[in-house]
Amino acid sequence: MLLAVGADIIREFWHILLDSSFYILLGILIAGFLKVFLNADVVQKHLGKGRFSSVFKAAFFGVPLPL
Repeated sequence: MLLAVGADIIREFWHILLDSSFYILLGILIAGFLKVFLNADVVQKHLGKGRFSSVFKAAFFGVPLPL
């Protein structure tokens, strides 16, 4: 009984991983492009100082990402 529950949990975990694998790979690809084409100094300039403006900018750019 306990072994069957464990097997069901592993099977469901595998199905969830397979369903989300496309989005995980897409996120890794986009992160790679951002790392290559976006200079770290630019990110530091816009998001590194100030309290309100940097949070607002990060939220503004981060909102469309899940869509």
